[in-house]
Amino acid sequence: MMEPPTPVGAETQHPPVLGLPAVQRDDFDAFYTREVRAVSVFLMHQGATPYEAADAAHEAISKLLPDQWRTVEYPRAWLRVTAQRYYWRQNDRRVSPTDAVPDRPGGTCPVSEVVLTETQRRITDALHRLTSAQRTVMAWRLDGFDYSEISRALDMTPEAVRQNISRARKNLISILDLSKGDAHE
Repeated sequence: MMEPPTPVGAETQHPPVLGLPAVQRDDFDAFYTREVRAVSVFLMHQGATPYEAADAAHEAISKLLPDQWRTVEYPRAWLRVTAQRYYWRQNDRRVSPTDAVPDRPGGTCPVSEVVLTETQRRITDALHRLTSAQRTVMAWRLDGFDYSEISRALDMTPEAVRQNISRARKNLISILDLSKGDAHE
């Protein structure tokens, strides 16, 4: 099995992403609660169904426990790289689930944690119409990672990341039928 690339995205060196605090190593429950939904949406931006996204997110999170949680330098980025790999590996064995997704303790289905607004659903549908490379870099960008972090995580040049994001934005403007004045980063 391949090891994840060199860690990216130093939470302690950058301002908190989307108002989220830096990772607190003593509070895995808070990390799990915050990240399982974010990683699921991140994967849905790349084309995963809610079930595929939840499965890959949970597989990746389970790899953090018990040993790696305290040793992975950049757990948010590591989690996304690992979940993305699990999702990509699902290509060969994709089937629709026949059984209901089991409930978590407390009776909540993990898929119900990923509820998209109509706007988010429209954007996700538009992202699915992009090329694979454009969809992947946009998923990272929408998740709050900067160009250099994306470049390191995906082993791409910063120029390739910028170019794919630029092309993706142009395509999204067209797909979503937005005027150039309405597009934001």
